[in-house]
Amino acid sequence: MRFTLIKRLSPKASTRKKAHWQSVKQAAKKHGFELYRSNLVWPTDEAFASLQTEWPMSRGMSNDRRFFLFNTSRRIRHIEGASADVGVRFGTSSFFILKGLGDPSKPHHLFDSFEGLSEPAPEDRKVQTPASFWKKGDLMVGEEVPRNNLAQFANCSFHKGWIPERFPDVSQRRFCFVHIDVDLYQPTLDSLGFFYERTAPGGVIVCDDYGFNSCPGAAKALEEFFSGKKETLFHIPTGQALVVKQ
Repeated sequence: MRFTLIKRLSPKASTRKKAHWQSVKQAAKKHGFELYRSNLVWPTDEAFASLQTEWPMSRGMSNDRRFFLFNTSRRIRHIEGASADVGVRFGTSSFFILKGLGDPSKPHHLFDSFEGLSEPAPEDRKVQTPASFWKKGDLMVGEEVPRNNLAQFANCSFHKGWIPERFPDVSQRRFCFVHIDVDLYQPTLDSLGFFYERTAPGGVIVCDDYGFNSCPGAAKALEEFFSGKKETLFHIPTGQALVVKQ
């Protein structure tokens, strides 16, 4: 109530804005949610903010995950190699990776069945749940959608097919940035098995699904694959995972 009165009565816009944020924060906390802190820098990053008008929120992926891809890719611009997006859907991740890299001379390869998810494996079921969160065909978006969405980027190459059948198309490539967003155990494991050895030192592998309860198979694949390897698997609070190739 106090914050509502301040919001209405204060002559200062900044005071009203702060009171509004506090009231929304309290309402969220009451229902078990937590908002981002209002003084975080990344939401007002000028380069990132300018992209929001180009890429609508309706095209999937929350802003925090978008910023992570954009900021990570712009930090490794100096690493030689192509980029790859495994699991394309609307093309959101590719858009922010390409904007971050900012280099049209770097080829960008997109892999997807464009028929939705493959059949979930036993590893994709949580221990206490007999069924997977996913079913075959979920998240299907036709190839023409990301092609149209990413038409401004002349360096995109689409590879339609079930993972990993089209990976040999780029077997001679080195990569600076690999993004894996396939939700399930086996395609995640297959993607890591192919791209890990082809990622340049200092390059990165990002998995979108590691920290989500809906994707236990993806998390299992990452943990199995990097067990005993010299790289560290970083769990990002956005749910993503990051590996920097040594």
